[in-house]
Amino acid sequence: MMSTSLLAALAAAQPAFAQESTPPAPEHAASDTGNAGLQEIIVTAERRFNTAQRTAAAISVRTGADLQLQGRYELKNILEDVPGVSGGASFGVNTSQAGGTDNAATGLVFRGIQSNSGVGGSATSTAAAAAIYVDDVYNGIGGGYDIGRVEVLRGPQGTLYGRSATAGVVAIHTNDPDSKAFAVNATAEIGNYNLRRFSGEVNLPLVTDKLALRVSGNHFERDGYYTAQGDARRSTSFRGKLLWTPTENFSALLGYAQEFNQTRSGGVAVSQGSSPTDFVFVPQAVGTGRNHFRQYWANFNLDLGAVAVTYIPAYRTWYQNATTIARSAPPGPNIDNFVYVPKDNFMTHEVRIRSTATDSKLRWQAGFMYYRNALSETNNLFNLDLPPAGAYLFKSNTHKVTTAEGVFAEATYSFTPDTRLTAGLRYDHTKIEVDQDYTGFTGITASLSGPQRVAAFNNVTYKARLEHDVTPQNLVYASISTGFSPGDTSLTQDLAGVPQVQVLKAQTLTAYEVGTKNRFLNNRLQLNLAGFYNDYGGYQTAGINVAPPGPLRIFQTITVPVKTYGFEFELQARPWARGTFQLNGSYTHARYGDFGIYAAYFSTHEVSPSPPWQVAASYDHRLNLGDTTFVMRGALRFVSAHDSSRITVQQALDGASPYIRVPTVLLADLNANWIINDHLSIAGYVRNLTDKRYLPDNWNVAQVTAGNPPVVTVSANSLSEPRTFGMLVDVKF
Repeated sequence: MMSTSLLAALAAAQPAFAQESTPPAPEHAASDTGNAGLQEIIVTAERRFNTAQRTAAAISVRTGADLQLQGRYELKNILEDVPGVSGGASFGVNTSQAGGTDNAATGLVFRGIQSNSGVGGSATSTAAAAAIYVDDVYNGIGGGYDIGRVEVLRGPQGTLYGRSATAGVVAIHTNDPDSKAFAVNATAEIGNYNLRRFSGEVNLPLVTDKLALRVSGNHFERDGYYTAQGDARRSTSFRGKLLWTPTENFSALLGYAQEFNQTRSGGVAVSQGSSPTDFVFVPQAVGTGRNHFRQYWANFNLDLGAVAVTYIPAYRTWYQNATTIARSAPPGPNIDNFVYVPKDNFMTHEVRIRSTATDSKLRWQAGFMYYRNALSETNNLFNLDLPPAGAYLFKSNTHKVTTAEGVFAEATYSFTPDTRLTAGLRYDHTKIEVDQDYTGFTGITASLSGPQRVAAFNNVTYKARLEHDVTPQNLVYASISTGFSPGDTSLTQDLAGVPQVQVLKAQTLTAYEVGTKNRFLNNRLQLNLAGFYNDYGGYQTAGINVAPPGPLRIFQTITVPVKTYGFEFELQARPWARGTFQLNGSYTHARYGDFGIYAAYFSTHEVSPSPPWQVAASYDHRLNLGDTTFVMRGALRFVSAHDSSRITVQQALDGASPYIRVPTVLLADLNANWIINDHLSIAGYVRNLTDKRYLPDNWNVAQVTAGNPPVVTVSANSLSEPRTFGMLVDVKF
């Protein structure tokens, strides 16, 4: 992946104005002063400032301070109590498990909608079904430290976010420079599995109220969960942000970020033995990988009175050199995968203009976005099982340029002070040019050239929403919206080992949502509800191996329609000033439609991995003892039984179904924070208190031999995360 520190996203319309750059207070801030009411959180989910409770959409917010105390800095952990969302940042795409991906959003599943996947053997993904932003930069980096807040928007966000916001957006907004006060913050964390994490931030007000610099860094490393080297992770990141506010109506933020990651695969192979819950661990060699990012960006804001203009340019580079080693008992497979990406450069430009009058009946915003990705990659899969002394299953050398332009507009009209209508429209044009040489397992080589090397996609998305304030504390809304995923083109091989062209078409998601947001009992109780129905034109994948049992890897494009429906709820209560209860949950019914000629490759219509039920409950309590304060938290997470991955009809007949079934899981977390004074605090946490181990999502079955019991070969290196614990010391000046 982009390691533990590559998370995700923000959607801020105009974050750089000095008076608006300070991150909002966390939700528990009210208890600091003894106020029993729930705190409001300012968000920029719809590219303008509003409170989370006044935003008529399914949105969840997590503060960076809370996440740090709970030991949650990987995206999958940040999202674990967000209803309707499963998965996390992708560690790899298809065969690149030891390396990484330039699009971590492919690992996210919103309301049962998976990301389309490119041709098996590709180290980089197609456009994901979810969008990831960091400080307004699409697929930006540096979101794993110095976090202000995380915003998670469920449902299509294509009108305002455009490319790949098909099913939702995950966002992290990091802290901006503050030109008023000097500040230093340092955090040291240690834990089991030799966990070590060190992060720090320095805020320098260079010119009071005019110019400020904030620099922050993060170093993370841990051993593997089974062997010290296998699945070990190491990441070092740095970010600098310079904010200039020469006048009240202009601001400029300049930023630089970098991230260097080292990954491991292998060390031990995990498979299932005589039963689905009997795991066998076999030592194997270790594969190594490394990738790094660099990013330059800016955020300019100009207030012209009646309108305000925002311009955000960004440039990001990615490099990868990785080897995956996978060894299995006879009949295999035993493979080495070599992935080299010397060039993967991204450039984006986004311009937005918006009305500024807050008392007008009509508020509007419009804009333009340009995206360009230039990629070169080599991906070779070597199989040790083929005679005479091993052979390549495929060799691929690809050069690809993707460009996209999008224009959008959205407006909200207030019929009355309590009733509003929002409508939005967006047009996107995507063009992909591919030069590729591909060699199949028979040694036949072909090149992607001529008209086949170019693919173009045009997409129109829209949104319409009606909302009404029943009271100042109770909001109801209903919406219809669409999102799209642009397609892709690539070479792969057929059953005869002959290279052939595979094309992924553009797909559109239509979503219907009704919801309500409420505060009761003088702001002591909050209850938000949302119901949804999604009609997805087609989940597409060219990553399913359609070859007969054996070492071969043959891929074809498969398109299957998907429909999902369900509901989500978020409840928060503060019955007394020092305690807060939270209960979040969701039910998702996600099913594939007609498989057509590919019915043999899907044993069930149930979409995997997509748990039907997810519920998270927690209680936070604050205890003052003299001049110090203790904050204690306990949390439970419930995930209902679901399939971890897809298997074929034949594999199900041979008895493989129980081997990919994740049982119902109940997990417990504990953490405590001792706030000694304004400058020093000590925190400790335990995650997965009972050390519950289970199949991870995407536990892929590679081969099944019928029997009693069947012999099941899986392609995975680990189970779910074991019990982890740690302690961190935070110092502020």
